[in-house]
Amino acid sequence: MIFRVSVTSLVAGLLFVSGSVMAQDLAAGEKIAKSRCAACHSFDKGGAHKVGPNLFGITTRGPAKATGYAYSTGLTDAAAKGFAWDKTELDTYLTDPSKFLEQKTGDAKVRSKMTFKLPKADERAAVILYLESLK
Repeated sequence: MIFRVSVTSLVAGLLFVSGSVMAQDLAAGEKIAKSRCAACHSFDKGGAHKVGPNLFGITTRGPAKATGYAYSTGLTDAAAKGFAWDKTELDTYLTDPSKFLEQKTGDAKVRSKMTFKLPKADERAAVILYLESLK
């Protein structure tokens, strides 16, 4: 009986801690996005496009689908071949947008409009968590 209570307490504690960590990562992702990405992107529902598209709903609307934004040929070609903005695809894109498009299109000369790279994996994960929350 004592063992069950201990395991239950441990699981409850882990769930509480993981929820706190997730909230911290979400807050960190928002902070990173707003400090490093906001010069080119907006994040508000119905927000205007800037140099880059508004990112509200990016994980649910699909790639190259923000109404009224002129995407690069590389991104529209990659989107036509089919992929979704899930954690893996966003992580790869944020690591190196042009390399991502090269892999998706098979065109070594393709370039992304987005020249910014986010090299740190923990920062990419936090930003992706934030982007996933924008629904």
